[in-house]
Amino acid sequence: PTITGDLSIADKIVHTGDTNNAIRFPAADTIAAETAGSERARIDSSGRVLAGTSSARTNFKNGATGNGQTPTFQFETANTDEANSLSLTFGRNNTNGAEILLAKHRAATVGGTTVVQGGDRLGGLTFAGSDGTNFQPAALIQAQVDGTPGANDMPGNLTFSTTADGAIVPTERMRITNAGNVGLNTTSPVARLHLDTTHYVKTNSGRAVSGIHLDGNPGNQHEHG
Repeated sequence: PTITGDLSIADKIVHTGDTNNAIRFPAADTIAAETAGSERARIDSSGRVLAGTSSARTNFKNGATGNGQTPTFQFETANTDEANSLSLTFGRNNTNGAEILLAKHRAATVGGTTVVQGGDRLGGLTFAGSDGTNFQPAALIQAQVDGTPGANDMPGNLTFSTTADGAIVPTERMRITNAGNVGLNTTSPVARLHLDTTHYVKTNSGRAVSGIHLDGNPGNQHEHG
């Protein structure tokens, strides 16, 4: 039959001959998909997409600021080691591979392309652990705009941060600038490798120097301090 108006369903749409698969409407403004009699995915009333769980977590902390977050996409598994990962696979007879793309613009609407500004955070990867209540960040890798962007011009840096014992927000430990300079314990490296001289490098001889120790062939060791 042809339906030209609304079709009202009290609870669910069931597959004929396979009744443990269904599309359900378990709550107001909510859609869920079931297979083998169990819910597998849900779009909740806030537009969040949930897989493996029917309840959105609200106890995540942002790696850059420590502020609370409720991710729009949440995937959760438990008690199965073989199901604790995500995959993105690409195949073609060329040199290309799979890619995860994190992007930002400064428009406040979906579909915008307003140019970003120097210092803007373009994306990050946070590693978090539960403290018994919230998921606190232990480490963070993030990219920022490192300069003034423009048409076909997007200078960037990459920073690596870890959270100190007794803290809940990661501290930057290493930075790669748009010029390719690498800084350890400094946010403004001025050389290809720049160590903050208030910190020390310990050599294999046990001597501490405010610089770099290079091991080469026997009798060819260098300490720069």
